[in-house]
Amino acid sequence: MFKINIIALGKNKEGWVDWAVAHYLKLLKKYAAVELVYIPDVKKSKNLPETEIRRKEARLIENRSTSKCRVALWNKGRRLDSVGFAEYLSNLMLDARGPVDFIIGGVCGLDESLLESCDETISLSPMTLSHQIVRPVLLEQLYRALSILAGDKYHK
Repeated sequence: MFKINIIALGKNKEGWVDWAVAHYLKLLKKYAAVELVYIPDVKKSKNLPETEIRRKEARLIENRSTSKCRVALWNKGRRLDSVGFAEYLSNLMLDARGPVDFIIGGVCGLDESLLESCDETISLSPMTLSHQIVRPVLLEQLYRALSILAGDKYHK
């Protein structure tokens, strides 16, 4: 079964985010083994510049990301429609390099060094989205893409 790790900075702060995440994780079990890994926020970061926070977060992510294929979510990344994203996932599955890590940044975004070290950057929207909202949106898009690949009717 295809393995997907979603690495996200910080905890879910709203109950609806927890509900949506749990809902899509349950639906995704049919198609893939999906794990959401939460990395705690950088401690004592209130007085740090955003560049320093991103650098520290990048180190935390690097320590948790063990997959050979890493995809960062970034508003300036590659834009795909649902069918294009399904094709992209299909290619990842066929490539058989093992699990795929999808990386979601924190409130300050992702460090440039981390973006450069990833195999791909993908945009869920050209607009900047809250890192809280990105979690259920990514899960829903994974579910939609995998249902397309399976020939199910959800995506219509």
